[in-house]
Formats: sequence, C-alpha cells, structure tokens
Amino acid sequence: MSSRIRFATATLAGLTLVTTLCLAPPTFAQAARTATAQPAPTAKSPDYVEEKGFKGKIFEIKYRDPYGLLQVIRPLGSGFKGATISVEQAFKTLTVRDFPENIAAIEEAINRLDKPEAPRPDIEFSIHVLIASNSPSGLEDYPADLGDVVKQLKSTLKYKSYALMTSAIHHSKEGPSGVSNTGVAESNLFSSVPTPPNPIFYEYSLELISIDSASGTTSVQLGGFHFNMRVPLNMGNSVQYQNVGFRSPVSLRQGEKVVVGSTTMGDKGLIVVVSAKVLK
Repeated sequence: MSSRIRFATATLAGLTLVTTLCLAPPTFAQAARTATAQPAPTAKSPDYVEEKGFKGKIFEIKYRDPYGLLQVIRPLGSGFKGATISVEQAFKTLTVRDFPENIAAIEEAINRLDKPEAPRPDIEFSIHVLIASNSPSGLEDYPADLGDVVKQLKSTLKYKSYALMTSAIHHSKEGPSGVSNTGVAESNLFSSVPTPPNPIFYEYSLELISIDSASGTTSVQLGGFHFNMRVPLNMGNSVQYQNVGFRSPVSLRQGEKVVVGSTTMGDKGLIVVVSAKVLK
C-alpha cells in the first residue's frame, strides 16, 4: 500500500497550498525483482518419499529359500523411491526398508509362508539308449530286462538288431530343476562316422518332474524329455557335426518302460527307453 506524505508550503490569501506525493516504499521494487529472479521450486515426483517416512526390519528365514520368498513378497512393498527388500543368502535373512504398514504386510506373509516343506519322495529314473541296425548279423547286446521292449520294437520298426549305447540311473524329486546328463558314445556302433573316428557326443535332460496320483495309479509326468546327439560326418576333406535328437512330454506309469523317442542317423536308428519308480 502507498504512503501519502503531506507538505505545507505557504499560506496565501487565506488558502493553504498542500502538495500530496504518493511514494512507493523503496523496498517493494527490489523485493519484486528478487522474487522474479528466483526459480520456481521443482515439483517432487509421485514416488518421492522423505527418508524419515521409512522404517527397517530384518527377517530370519528358517525353512524356505530366501530368494524364492523374495519373489513372492516383493509386490507387497510400496514401490516408492528408497524402499528396498534385499536378501543375504549366507545368513538366510530378508532386510526390508519401507513404510511401517508395508513392513507389517511383508512380516505377515513371511510368517505364513516360511514353513517346513512336506517331505517329497525320491523318484528313480532308468535311461537306456539303444542303437538299431538293418543288418541281420548286427550285434545284439542289451540288458535282459529290455527283452520285451526290443521284441516290440522289432515288430514295429524296420530294424533287425539292437545294441545298447548307454544306460544310466538318476534320482530326483518333483520340481522344475529335473535331471540332466552328458556323455561320449562308442564310435564302433556307427558305420557312418569318419576314420579315424571322431567322438560322438550326447546329452539329455528330464524337465518339470511331477507325480500324479489323482487316478489312483501313480505316474510320473515329465514336462519335457530332451535328447540330443552330435554325430561327426565326413564332408570331403573335413568333418562336420550333425545334431540329431528330439523333445517331447512324457507320462510314465510306475515301473513301466516307455519308448520316449527315436531318430535316424544314416542306416542306424536311435531309440531312448525310460522308466520311473517312486521310492517310498
């Protein structure tokens, strides 16, 4: 607001001349310039939180994998800047820094989920890889318990003789990790390999293992059985490897021998037989 200052100058003919001046306070213009010179404060992002709004707590995980629990409880965090959930595997702990209400929700979830797992039975897998030949005088060499399987194969496939390439027994439990194995096959089982022989590599894996007893008969389910073999081939003056194999889901009834897949390699055939037994 402006100030009015009155100055009496003189008295003439009975009249008093009065001069009125309107003066702005000397500090107003300076304050206005200072206000316009300062930048406006930056708006804080929606996920900004003052540090004093957070609390911290360490949870000891007794039974479950801390990393597995982390994936479950992570959505219970606020998601605000500065909120964290970290794992220390050596001490089996989860450290949470967040709002008190989020920490309370995480603590409730941990108390509910960190329980001892029910014991899972072992599963014994028997793997047999057979090499089949069209030669009637081929070597017949395979385990006696595969006699019925080979008899059925001879009536179904064109091959006349069968020999064992490799056998293995694996123990596992239900879960996604499964079983895997690698090895080198004997080259004398294959007539198409170069001379001198190059190694023949094979690998297989059993994935997504589960036990199904809903029908009253126990069976083992494989989400996928993968078999691959790298076979050397003569290509003029060089040797090149060819991949042969297959992948398929498999259902195995208790103790049943199942042909899970087959493939051809020149004049030879490759057959994989798998059986499973749930150990009580």
